[in-house]
Amino acid sequence: MLDPRNVMEGIRLSVHGSRSLDDERVKIILLEEVAKHKPSAIVTHGEPGGVCKVARDLCRELAIPLALHYLNFKYLRGAFEHRSNAVLNDSDHAVFIYDGSSKGTSNEIGMAKGMGIPSTYYEIDPSEYKDSVGFEPTTAWTGEIETEPLFTNDVDDG
Repeated sequence: MLDPRNVMEGIRLSVHGSRSLDDERVKIILLEEVAKHKPSAIVTHGEPGGVCKVARDLCRELAIPLALHYLNFKYLRGAFEHRSNAVLNDSDHAVFIYDGSSKGTSNEIGMAKGMGIPSTYYEIDPSEYKDSVGFEPTTAWTGEIETEPLFTNDVDDG
């Protein structure tokens, strides 16, 4: 389990992505980003499935504070842009997990660049499988494995 003492360092990490991406690869990417940035909160969109739902579920699982922004249809067709703008303005760093074709995520990537928000970008294809997808190996295996886990199940009874 992630030690909350290693998470509460102040950065607000926004998560954006394609609705077509919701398998374990997304969770692995988000776990790596949480380990790297140690956010005090994750900020994302309240309604969509896909990447945003994986982020919401991960916050529940790891007890990471979560800030959600919802559509406000007083802006009519501009509701989606206003919501994205609110999420980005509420963050210090943005993570995008993109399927290569989603117009909404593409627009958000452009917004973040225009706003000067530091970002991390991943492009992955939608999975044809629901579970146990994994990543394709990118380097030859050496036989050496990491001995230090990113997360620990240690409990402080003190």
